This record gives sequence, C-alpha cells and structure tokens, in this order.
Amino acid sequence: MVSILIWGISIASVIGIAIDRICLLVTLTFKSLVIAVLSIKSAKISYFAAEMQHVNPSFNIQAPEIDFETAQLFVEAGPMGVSLAILGGDNCFKALVLYSFAAGQEETLPEQKLKEILGSEKLFQQQYFKTHICWSFPESILVPAALMDADRNLNMLNLVFGDSNPGTVKSDFLYRHDLFNVYRVTPVVVDIFSGYLPLATQMHVFTAMVNRDLPAGDHMFTVFYGNGLTIMLSKAGKLQVVQHFAYNNPDDCVFHLLNVCKGFEMDPGSVTVHINGMIDERSGLYAAIFKYFLNMEFDELPGEFTYDTAITDHPQHFFSHLFALAACV
Repeated sequence: MVSILIWGISIASVIGIAIDRICLLVTLTFKSLVIAVLSIKSAKISYFAAEMQHVNPSFNIQAPEIDFETAQLFVEAGPMGVSLAILGGDNCFKALVLYSFAAGQEETLPEQKLKEILGSEKLFQQQYFKTHICWSFPESILVPAALMDADRNLNMLNLVFGDSNPGTVKSDFLYRHDLFNVYRVTPVVVDIFSGYLPLATQMHVFTAMVNRDLPAGDHMFTVFYGNGLTIMLSKAGKLQVVQHFAYNNPDDCVFHLLNVCKGFEMDPGSVTVHINGMIDERSGLYAAIFKYFLNMEFDELPGEFTYDTAITDHPQHFFSHLFALAACV
C-alpha cells in the first residue's frame, strides 16, 4: 500500500472540500499521483507474517548487567517485525533485540506468534522507568494542521488505502512542519502490547523520522528491513514525502528509489542517500542501488548516547534508525 495524498488535486466529490488540499507534501504534483497508483500493487504490505517458522530473534545483544528500574524501553512494532532497545539511566544503550518478519506472507495477523514473542522475551517482563512504542504500520498520511479534522481521518485513510484493513486511527503532531501524521494501527496488536506495556507512550515511526533536522540540499533517508523499505525525501532542505514500500528483490528497491526521485524531479546522481537498516555494502542490493545513486552514506549511531561494546561491534547503520527514535521521544 502507498502512504501518499496529493495537494491540490480535487477529491471534494469523495469526502468534502476540506480534504481537497490534504497532502503528504505541499508542493506535490499530479505526476506523483501517477507514481503512487503505479506503486500500489508492488508496495502491498504483509501485516505481520502469518507463518513464522520460529520466534528466535535476528539479533540479541544484551549487556551482562542492566538496571531495568532506571532504564527506558523503546519498541518498534509493525509489519516488518518487532525491535527492542534499552537505554540505561546512564544514557548508554545496554540491549538490542530484533525479531524480523518474512516477506511475501498473506495479509493476516499472527496473533498467537506475537503473543509468543512478548510472552517469551524476558525483556518484556521487566519493570522500566519509562516505556515507549513506535508503530511502523505503513498506512499513514500527513495533514496540514490548518486542515486537520479528526472526524474525517478515517475517511481519508480509507480513500488512500481502502477499508480492507480496519484499525484504530491515531495522530501525532509534527511541530517542525505544522503537520499531523494520521495513521492506522491494528487493534489486536495494540491490545497485545497494552497487556505488557500498559503505560507506554505511543507514536509513529514516520513522526520520528520527519521531526529530525533536515540538512540543506537534496537528501533521501532510507531504512531497509528484511521485507520493506522506508523512504523520506527532502529537497532543498524541505520535506517532500515519507513512504513505505514492500519489496521482494533488489530490482524492486531500485524501482521505488528511482520512482520517488522522478516524481519530484530530482537527479539520482546528485541526491545523497542515507542508509539505515539491514543492508550490507558487499550485498547485491547495495550494488544494484549504487548503479544509479552515486552519493551513498551509511548513517552512524546518534552521538548523544553511548553504547555497549557488543552493539558497536556491528555496523553502525544496522541499528542507527532504532536508536534515533530515543532522540525524538
């Protein structure tokens, strides 16, 4: 599915004049609508893999001693998987655990498997100073604050994504851009997490990405998951779009990256691509992208924190996006 809505294209006949100018980008053109429509089929999202073969984590890094009562737990949860990071009271990240979900599954929720993960993972059994959940469900649109209308949020989401995946509608305010991030989460997932983390603050991953400092020039910020790719684009230092795509092979990724650049009339050879997540410089995926994007940078771990040595033994960009969430809470 595609998380995009167009500024200036009339949809009054569908949900009213007030939604005419709802947008993911104030300067988005009609060409972007064509791109969004073409992307719907290839960007189909699997809402949590229904047939996980096991519930073992992809990464399990923990310091030998953690003072949980003074620590904060950060969780990212969505169709891509469940990730946990623990920030100690000394501002040092002590633990990181990732459960990755497979691509190509049906659009069903593995409620039992999710319960197994939360029930068996000992880090969910601890008492923390604070807990935070960042949802990474892709059904999200950005709405200018002046046009925000809570009564129409569901209609807007249904217009863009359809109504086949009913869910709970939430919103976050993006103070840097005077926008609201309106998104939908699956109720059963919210209920399961609420049983283990009843006092957790909640926000969307896109909210954290958008509220970061955007440098001057043209930049594409990417997060690679095992079954998807999130892209945030800024042009001349201004936010353009944030969107998630599913993919099955490197060609899918290259298509989405090039398509986003084309929609905003940006030269792939001049845009700086910031890489986060599960991609290796020696991989075929990296080689396929490098054919078109010559300015690629691996993001580093946020400098405002320190990290257990077991975490820094891995490439920094693998987990940089997860630790960056802590800076936005």
